Amino acid sequence: MNGTGDDLPDVIRFLRGYLTETFADLIDMGDLNRYPSAGRDLGFLSRALAAQAVRILTQCSAQEAAAAVTDGVDDNGIDAVAFSPNGSDIWFIQAKWSDRGRAVLGEEGALKLVAGLRRLASGHYEGVNAKINRLLTGIDEALSSPRCTVHLVAALAGDGQLTHQAEQRLARVGEEFGFDGRTPVKVHTLGLADFHSSARLHTAHAPVRITATLTQGWHAVHTPYPAYIGSVPAGEAAAWFEAHGSHLLAPALRNARNDRIDQTLVEQLISEPEHFWYLSSGVTILCDSVSAQFFARRIPGEPARLELENARVINGASTLASVAHAVARHPATTEHALVPLRVICVDNAPGHFLSQLTTASQSDSSADLLDRIEADPQQLQIREEFAAELGKHYVFKRGTPPPAPSAGCTMQEAAVALACAHPDVSLTAHTSSDLEYVLLPSPAGAYTRLFGQAPPGRQIWAVVQAHRLVQSTLADITRAASPWTRDVMEHGNLLISHLVLQSIGLEETEYWVQSAQESQDWALEWTKDIVRALASAAKNLYGQNVFLASVFTDAHKCRRLAEAVNGELATLNQARNGSPAPHVRRRPSSVSVLVDHARIPDGTRLIYRPSSPVEDQAIGDWLREDPRRYLATWVNDRQRPLIWEADQQAYSPSGLVMHIWREARWNEAPVAVRGPASWYMPGESTLADLAGQLTPRAALDGGA
Repeated sequence: MNGTGDDLPDVIRFLRGYLTETFADLIDMGDLNRYPSAGRDLGFLSRALAAQAVRILTQCSAQEAAAAVTDGVDDNGIDAVAFSPNGSDIWFIQAKWSDRGRAVLGEEGALKLVAGLRRLASGHYEGVNAKINRLLTGIDEALSSPRCTVHLVAALAGDGQLTHQAEQRLARVGEEFGFDGRTPVKVHTLGLADFHSSARLHTAHAPVRITATLTQGWHAVHTPYPAYIGSVPAGEAAAWFEAHGSHLLAPALRNARNDRIDQTLVEQLISEPEHFWYLSSGVTILCDSVSAQFFARRIPGEPARLELENARVINGASTLASVAHAVARHPATTEHALVPLRVICVDNAPGHFLSQLTTASQSDSSADLLDRIEADPQQLQIREEFAAELGKHYVFKRGTPPPAPSAGCTMQEAAVALACAHPDVSLTAHTSSDLEYVLLPSPAGAYTRLFGQAPPGRQIWAVVQAHRLVQSTLADITRAASPWTRDVMEHGNLLISHLVLQSIGLEETEYWVQSAQESQDWALEWTKDIVRALASAAKNLYGQNVFLASVFTDAHKCRRLAEAVNGELATLNQARNGSPAPHVRRRPSSVSVLVDHARIPDGTRLIYRPSSPVEDQAIGDWLREDPRRYLATWVNDRQRPLIWEADQQAYSPSGLVMHIWREARWNEAPVAVRGPASWYMPGESTLADLAGQLTPRAALDGGA
């Protein structure tokens, strides 16, 4: 050993004893058997330090941490690899031990760590040692996931400092891999203070103990497991989180990003604290024992204080974090706000019951989203239009089997396709990162922008079919593509759909689909052009060492890629327009019907009316600032029959509505619009209704 006995610093002595006691029988040391005792001890302590870093980062067991150690010959500068429970994070750890407590990470170590990351990210797995080899499946899945964040960790038996050269190398790692803006590569250091603190925590085995003050109206369940259902003051719930932080969360939640602050909840609590109990799903806590102390009468429902031993939150971590944040901003909210609480004592519960509780808690948020969506009348309207106008099925209720592809689609599939069709490419990026994004209301998600006003059923079906065609075309292209292009198609599949749909135009999507169905080469060549342009743009902008999974989940990068691709495709589109699509018979638009029948005289004044309370709330004040914004004049033109009073320019009915939305800066505007249904002929009806009186409704496209 480099140091023994009393010459070791106290912190090092304590940490060395802890690491030896914890990992002596768990760390694989077979490859160091031939080393002298001092070298073997140093190797063990370095590996044990890496394992302890894994425990700190993932809250896993000592056995799991030891299994994550990869130190040895051909370790590529990586001493341990760890994963978060939900696969959203991967840590590459390099550890340095010093008996004097002076370990630092120098430039050489930083270079090795970055080189190892680059090699694994590029899929060059040959020559790695057996310890890394057994983790390759997890590494490959994590690095291929659009949700994954990569962490480079220096675990140091010192003050956690990097040399200046090492700091520069690691600071540039995001740039080297093409990660500017929101980088999915983060650099961390763990020093003696971190290891000493974690060792004391693990040796103390101190479970979290909290007090919950139940207000009036709670009730209890005694069999088969004691449980309490009630509410606690927001200030008390905030105090739990402030005192214990992530230690109050169940291990499965600590690294799953479930304790993110929900700004919507924060604003609700601050603006309407008395309503918070009604709007929040609350917090669920498991404990090993619970005792109730009554303030006055010992009667269920009367105010009482619960003492919870080994408390851990299994549901509502985000609620708890949001409450703490709101209370810190406005302490007065504690006087009025209540947080729903459920406490379950599981001391004698079997293991399978605990697993069921954890699984149920993890699915609660998705269930809540689906409950809200099922109650949305817009979804019912879309389903009715699918049935009446298309003879198709639109499924948005849980438990209903999805229809066959030719017979319809689900709400989730429609949401993804509509996100791809939206002019704002950030929706595509966010959906690539998290499919649940399309189900979340604004501002956390895209649901309001996609379904705030029910898009026409026929338009949804056309977008879904176009998205399917693009995705099936990508599968056909993949077989003959280069490895780089295959990776671009795999990770950028939604961006490719977005680029195709934008190049077509929303109102032309149905006819593009018909053309593509009649001539498969039509869709194939169209998609190939975009794939080639995107693969080239990705390489030029970010290089071939980039983690593509992160590029296509970054809104800024997707916007740059879209701009580059659109520029390259401009000349190709001109050439394509010279070769018309296969002839398809188009259904007459509402405008075409009205013009053909000369239903509206030239010069007729039309009035714009927002079609929903959401739209009126978003742009009503802007419209009322200038009455001309409501008005348009009709001219019998098939393409642009409306002359807007505000600028005297010609528009289609849908085009003018979307122009009004843009002018009013409605950032949350829907992807689609029922233009003819928004313009009224005074004393009669909407353009859509007038056209419907002349032609059966199912024969109209409802657009223009």
